[in-house]
Amino acid sequence: MMMSSRANADAAGRRWAALPWPVACWVTVLLLTGIVQILRAQWFDTAVFFAAALFVVVSRWIPARAARRVPQWAILAGAAAAGLVVCLLPRHSVGMIAMIIAVGAGALALTWPGGSAASSRWTRGLRLLGGAWCGLVVAGCLWELAQFVLGQLHPADPSYAFSNLLDPLLDVAPGKVLFIAAWLACGVLLLRRGGGR
Repeated sequence: MMMSSRANADAAGRRWAALPWPVACWVTVLLLTGIVQILRAQWFDTAVFFAAALFVVVSRWIPARAARRVPQWAILAGAAAAGLVVCLLPRHSVGMIAMIIAVGAGALALTWPGGSAASSRWTRGLRLLGGAWCGLVVAGCLWELAQFVLGQLHPADPSYAFSNLLDPLLDVAPGKVLFIAAWLACGVLLLRRGGGR
């Protein structure tokens, strides 16, 4: 019994000894993005990115939950309800920020891996989806960083950051509804493919 306990402890120690390189890459991306937010004096965004990086690291110690399937109708109903609420809230309001955080927390809770899912290999489709998603996120980060640097070098020139490009669309009700619908549709797709739900 003592040998088994020691072996389990040694295995757990090796498991947490170092971050796997994909996880370390994402932690690095989050930290670098947080540093850029410090340079932009965007303190809320800084806190969000640093907290996300910390959560990714600490999550390795959070026990896996029992795997369970969530009915598709429940996910669609939740997304529709969240979309309706967000559409009615003013942009950049405390309520909208809270709602977006709630949607993210709910998605995270639904996709938290079970004991078997955490160690199982990804399917080819899931790997392709993950690679495409990673590519989009990294490309978006590089675009935003380039716009920030150009804005510092040429402050009189217009900025083409995503927020500036989307403002005309999001300032009108149809555009806002369209954007929220696309955002939630992407989230539902990721929930269904990523969690097998």
